[in-house]
Amino acid sequence: MKIKIILVVLVVVLSGCSQQATVEPELEDLEIIEEYEEVELEEESEQIIDPTMVVSSLDGLRYYQEELEKRPVAVSIDNHPRARWQAGISLAEIAYEFEVEHPFTRYLCIFLAKEPKRVGPVRSARPYILYYAMENDGIFVHVGGSEDAFSEIKRLKAANVDGLYSGAMWRYNDTGKYAPHNMYTSLSSIRDEASRYGYRIEGNYEGYLFNEESIKLSETYESNSAKTVKIVYNDYNSTEYRYDEEKTYYLRFKDDEKHIDELDKKQIRAKNIIIIETSKSVLDNEGRLYLGTIGEGSGIYLTEGESISIRWEKTSENNRTKFYSNEEEIKLNPGNIWIQLVYSLESVYCR
Repeated sequence: MKIKIILVVLVVVLSGCSQQATVEPELEDLEIIEEYEEVELEEESEQIIDPTMVVSSLDGLRYYQEELEKRPVAVSIDNHPRARWQAGISLAEIAYEFEVEHPFTRYLCIFLAKEPKRVGPVRSARPYILYYAMENDGIFVHVGGSEDAFSEIKRLKAANVDGLYSGAMWRYNDTGKYAPHNMYTSLSSIRDEASRYGYRIEGNYEGYLFNEESIKLSETYESNSAKTVKIVYNDYNSTEYRYDEEKTYYLRFKDDEKHIDELDKKQIRAKNIIIIETSKSVLDNEGRLYLGTIGEGSGIYLTEGESISIRWEKTSENNRTKFYSNEEEIKLNPGNIWIQLVYSLESVYCR
């Protein structure tokens, strides 16, 4: 299915800054369920302007109404070095990166209007990953998880699809990856499974505020230059964004390598980057973490090669995280969003 989107501005760009450490337990595993034929990601069709399209509150771009009425799908994505590179995440409207067990990080990708043919590798749940899935009204997709995550899924009655028990995911061996780093799925499989489970399949999500077209932060705020942003999680794990002046988006790097989408082999890019500072503590001998994602704190917003300081606020597991400057909720530029969680903004280097 071809993607019909109207860009109000040039292609989007994201960037973020953070330092944290994470380790990845090997407790979640599955036997090979089924091997699917590889399907390469279609190129986006030429951007068109159609007055019947409406603005999405997830990324500020224009889509047909029926594409926005679906329920978002929120996929926990493996970022262990043996899981790279991942498939489909370049088409996520919103993507998060946060620490898990030292020294690793993990992604959560929110998909709505755009549907890659394959997404993965899918990995396990943590409570804070669940909370960001829920604030986007997402059908939460994971493979196993920590005991705390399972407890929260049950307590919050979260709509979720677990690859330990669902045939909607499969081991994809043609990637050269091995279990547990080769579990994949498709959004159509997840939506079919959600329907079988009896979950609500219509969307009921709160979005962000967007400008009608992309503008420089300096037009509204006192901003700083942010052409390059590096987040150092630890000695073994970093994320970097470099601004492309001509195309007006950020190019993403992971551990000093170009971050490539496995499907189309292109470098991942971002229009909006939001970095938020959260508290952190280690919960057990496995190194699992508590991240203070509910409450408020400081952050940085970056777009169009500039940055401003912001304040974030999230009042409950289900509520959308809001971002403020001068006590007013900020408007983002139309385009995708990468949200980076860090333990300290001192681990973020912008220039």
